[in-house]
Amino acid sequence: MLKNKHYPTFHANTTIKVFSSLSILLFCAISILAQSKTEKKILEIFRLEEEYWSKGDIEAYVSLYAPEDSVRMRYSSGAVYGRDNILAFYKKYWPKEKMGKLTLDEEHIEKISKKFCFVSGKFHVTYSDERKPVYGRFSGLMKKIKGKWYIYTDHSG
Repeated sequence: MLKNKHYPTFHANTTIKVFSSLSILLFCAISILAQSKTEKKILEIFRLEEEYWSKGDIEAYVSLYAPEDSVRMRYSSGAVYGRDNILAFYKKYWPKEKMGKLTLDEEHIEKISKKFCFVSGKFHVTYSDERKPVYGRFSGLMKKIKGKWYIYTDHSG
């Protein structure tokens, strides 16, 4: 005579709970990967800022700003709007011989929408001679335009 074997029975509620938990984990993993991709792209912009500034290539540096009239750079005495005006500002107040070596660190990136990230950190401009280094903090917005990240609002001090 065959004995009756008992197999575990899964209830519909258990299956739904397991599926829900796995779905939440998958969604979190996808969100983390997407955020990491965004952060990586923005950090690449920061490295380009350092490179262009340190080479004294202010045109390349300003090319990292959004190609929109509403792009702005805020500083202690006011604001400058538009790429051309930002370029003129840098040429006037930061001529090539004054630029030095730029280092950005302690960067923080917070995604606030698909198109905008709030960024902040520290900047250091050092010189190969006895000039006093310039340092401070920066913050602003990065904007994604046609799949590429740009500096949209910049404030440093």
